[in-house]
Amino acid sequence: MGMQNQRPIMPPMPWQEMKNLTDEDMKSVFAFLKSIPPVDNVVPAYEPPAM
Repeated sequence: MGMQNQRPIMPPMPWQEMKNLTDEDMKSVFAFLKSIPPVDNVVPAYEPPAM
C-alpha cells in the first residue's frame, strides 16, 4: 500500500515473466545477483505510465 500521501509502491520485479523460470534458473539469477557489488544511487521520483 505504501505510505499515506506518497507514491504507490511499484512492482519489485516482472513476476509475470519470472513465474515461468525453473528452480535452476532462479538459483542462477540469485547467485548472479549475490555476486555483484551493491550500488549507491538515488531512486528517481515516481512517474505514472503514459496513457
